[in-house]
Amino acid sequence: MRYAFLALLAALCAVPCMARDAAQPVTVNVCGQPQTYTRVPQRAITHDVNITEMFLFLGLADRLAGYSGMYAAKEASPQLAAVLARVPSLSRVMNLENIVAARADFVFGGWSYGFRPGGVTPELLARYGIPSYVLTESCVRVQQRERVALEDAFTDMDNVARIFGVEKQAAPRIQRLRDGLATLHKEMRGNTQRPRVFVFDSGEKSPTTVGRYGMPQAMMEAAGARNIFDDIASNWPKGNWEDVVLRDPKWIVIIDYGQPSAQGKIDFLLQKKELQTVSAIRHKRFFVMTYAEATPGPRNVEAAQRLAAALHPDRRITVTPVRFLP
Repeated sequence: MRYAFLALLAALCAVPCMARDAAQPVTVNVCGQPQTYTRVPQRAITHDVNITEMFLFLGLADRLAGYSGMYAAKEASPQLAAVLARVPSLSRVMNLENIVAARADFVFGGWSYGFRPGGVTPELLARYGIPSYVLTESCVRVQQRERVALEDAFTDMDNVARIFGVEKQAAPRIQRLRDGLATLHKEMRGNTQRPRVFVFDSGEKSPTTVGRYGMPQAMMEAAGARNIFDDIASNWPKGNWEDVVLRDPKWIVIIDYGQPSAQGKIDFLLQKKELQTVSAIRHKRFFVMTYAEATPGPRNVEAAQRLAAALHPDRRITVTPVRFLP
């Protein structure tokens, strides 16, 4: 097995890549550090559903050699079913041997989105001559950040489009998302009502939720809401049921992936005795987001619009569905 792996690595290093003009390398900011790409990748690997959706949203299906981290519990948009059917699913977790076997010349992932200390990291990939790009939201795992913003996903898409030399085709698509966010800001102008929201990802003994640096934090801010766990300086931390009761959320956002289903998570919360005094439980105010909507990607703005429409029915909120394919 080891010899086969080394042979694959040698083959990968021998695969020619489309070289950029030597005078025009692309340099982008990756987790606070400049990173330069001298070649246009031809065989990319993406990890996790939101990152794969982001990559395909840019029109880069012909550069996708494989993906990982996607399984039945993390479904991609039905619009992408035909495209993904033609691309191999490599593994549930990011795996170096699979990346090399796919002859990858680029990996798009993030900390806790495939990259992890002791496993596959951008530094490890670099040793094998494979460039990578790290999802901006995930950089909180390795550097201090002031805030998370919906614009973070736009930055990632801009950067990846530059790396792949597809700025012209990608720019109108990214601009539609920016326009949708600008419309939401306009329609929420003057709002003074910010209902408290608890985001429930999973967990029975203690809830996995969203802290100050998770993408739903930015979505709630845009939708005129307040995250009850915005005092936790992380993106997807553990909370506790006692604080859920004390902070009394008016709404609960359910992240729909895995088991139980969204309805199963709702039923669990409704039956949990210590939550019976919580306003959102008493009034059964739930809002469901898919995993891909709640993590950085092209569906964040649409989900924020839908959340604003649910929380503020008196305002006429425009909801603009994402189109992945022309």
